[in-house]
Amino acid sequence: MKFSNLWHEARANVLRRRYENLRPQIDAADPAAKSACFGVVKSSFEFLSRRYASASSAERKEVLKHASKTIDQLSDAGDWPRALGLTIIMFNLEASYLPGDDAAVLKGATDALLKEACAYPEPRPLREAG
Repeated sequence: MKFSNLWHEARANVLRRRYENLRPQIDAADPAAKSACFGVVKSSFEFLSRRYASASSAERKEVLKHASKTIDQLSDAGDWPRALGLTIIMFNLEASYLPGDDAAVLKGATDALLKEACAYPEPRPLREAG
């Protein structure tokens, strides 16, 4: 087995563990937080997916680096639901290009979250709620 494959499989393992640590936050999120998280997924996944798929290896690293900075900025500003949404997207995209069982499990789990996000109802404006 090549060294790069071992590194990529180890990366998938790390991402899977991070996902498993984040999953309880998603499940425990109140409707407003879940709406913000899934709103990011709905509004950004297709664009980021196309960009990531057409990028070179070096460009993918830059996309991940930029996303990581954005996630940190959102988290630092207290906007953890949107940071979580972007994290879900990045886990999904990165898992698509990694080998091994951990990557496959992570891809399946984040695919399910993407599907859940797309089915999640949009919040109704207050004037319509009553």
